[in-house]
Amino acid sequence: MQKIFVFISAVYFKSYIYASGSTNPEDSGIHATDLVKIKNNTLIYGSLAKKIKDCIDADISNIDRSHINTLISLLQETLSIYKEHQSKVYEKIMNSTNCKMPLAPKNGGLVCVYFDSVYYCKPMCNQGYDFSFMRRSRLYEKCGSETGFSWTSQYIGGSRLAECIASSIEVSGVSSAYFRTDKCQNVVRKMKKEQMESKEQKYIDEFIKELEKDEVNKDHKNEFDFVVCGD
Repeated sequence: MQKIFVFISAVYFKSYIYASGSTNPEDSGIHATDLVKIKNNTLIYGSLAKKIKDCIDADISNIDRSHINTLISLLQETLSIYKEHQSKVYEKIMNSTNCKMPLAPKNGGLVCVYFDSVYYCKPMCNQGYDFSFMRRSRLYEKCGSETGFSWTSQYIGGSRLAECIASSIEVSGVSSAYFRTDKCQNVVRKMKKEQMESKEQKYIDEFIKELEKDEVNKDHKNEFDFVVCGD
């Protein structure tokens, strides 16, 4: 049991130092290449979940309720640290294009690409969820000079592009607007080196092909492409 606390505490400490040290985007400045670094760094931390699981599985029968609560609290704080840093990175990258970071829908996410100085984001819902508004003829939203650097949206003001609500059927969006047999968090997660640019890139490439049908194909900057998930 002691080794679990040592391990989780070390992860928490390292996360805190990483987020508050010289790598903090507020101190160092962030560019599009930082998004690539974050994607690559998932390989460094990719085995973290497995290590925690193996560590806990070894001693799980010896952990009482209070200790489990402490571990959960530490893990939640660690996650908050990483999510805060992640948000700052995406916001900085998006702001460099004069657009504000849109809100990724809870129980879903956004697939975003950048063509000819315009950001295009496709809202997507996890399996078991559907859009609260009909979006079958509205595959994506965009932000650029022609929109006054504001996001087009069915919602008034702000950066909310879509909402995903619990549903046993998927009828409000086109078939490609759902994370098929998966959820967003698993799409952006890379646990093994051979999985690099597999699931996430698959959804990005699919969106690019859809945009090509609308003749959106000029000056693509793939370093700005990403998939981001809601809570």
